[in-house]
Amino acid sequence: MQTLSESPKKSPVPTLSSQVKAGRPYIYVVGANGTAVIDPTNGQLIVVASGVAPGAWYLFMDNHYRDQFGRVWSQSSAIEESYSALASVYITDPKTFRTENTIPLGYNAVHTVGLTPDGKFAVVPIGSGTKLNVYDTKSFEQVATVNVGDSPFDMMISSDGKYCCTPEVNSDTLTVVDPKTWKVMAKVPIGEGSGSFMVTTWPNNKFASVECCGYHGGKYNLALGPPAAPTGKGFAIKYVDLTSQSVIKSIPLDFLAVWDEFTPNGKYDFIFGPLAAKTVVVDTGTLEVAETIELESSPGLNGYITPDPNGKYVYASVKSGLQMIDTSSLQVVDTFPTGGVTGTPFVLK
Repeated sequence: MQTLSESPKKSPVPTLSSQVKAGRPYIYVVGANGTAVIDPTNGQLIVVASGVAPGAWYLFMDNHYRDQFGRVWSQSSAIEESYSALASVYITDPKTFRTENTIPLGYNAVHTVGLTPDGKFAVVPIGSGTKLNVYDTKSFEQVATVNVGDSPFDMMISSDGKYCCTPEVNSDTLTVVDPKTWKVMAKVPIGEGSGSFMVTTWPNNKFASVECCGYHGGKYNLALGPPAAPTGKGFAIKYVDLTSQSVIKSIPLDFLAVWDEFTPNGKYDFIFGPLAAKTVVVDTGTLEVAETIELESSPGLNGYITPDPNGKYVYASVKSGLQMIDTSSLQVVDTFPTGGVTGTPFVLK
């Protein structure tokens, strides 16, 4: 059972503007350096509050699911060179701006946390431990351990709850786990030297997209610096059929893609990364690139793209603000100020 640290002291909740109206959706951009609340009807920045683990050098959170209490789970890895910072998982309420609990994970490379669609379980890839830790989101107790390949970096559970997918950088595989039993169902080869490290399951629950960095050896830094070494295969995104357990398409990229995100209808897949001021859009019907959209700036390590639930827009959090992309024209149509915050956008009522 995981021993938890004491819950952090809760800071006072910032007072939101009187313009916030109950029942209306607002965009909460939640990052390490702050939380920005934006009214999507006029692009007004309403408040900037404290973020998740301010000062964390490397912190990702998944925008696909929140836990059963509406909280988001995020993490930061230990700093390998000096261990001046240890790994932790943070459980945060995006509406109250409070970190409700912290799970310490010591001298480990801890990567993107994911949740089951019902929000009852959180899955934490431990890259330096070749395993997935599974936590009950109510009790915060560790309820399962799944042994996987070398350096799991990400994970996502399909919306039907059938597949838990985790790519492993140094094994060049995608491990598929049954979320009901937490047993390994399959190991899909992604390609020697591919450096498979990030994954998104499709809205139709039949496929998964796997970002490949073309690096090995970087449990902590991945392709961002030593000790990671290039394999010569380059950057790519690969699409996997979860039924046949095979790669059906590989698209080479000229930048390190870390995330991809779909429109709610599944028509387009937006591919982006922390160091590139653009997003590549793939038509999921043809698996061909439909458009490359230039952004005002790069997302940085904490920036993310999130679709609006109505499917009309996707929101890209970049260093210059929150850019609104029209999913019909595939063009940036507006940029909202975020007060310098970059993070994961959540559309919340």
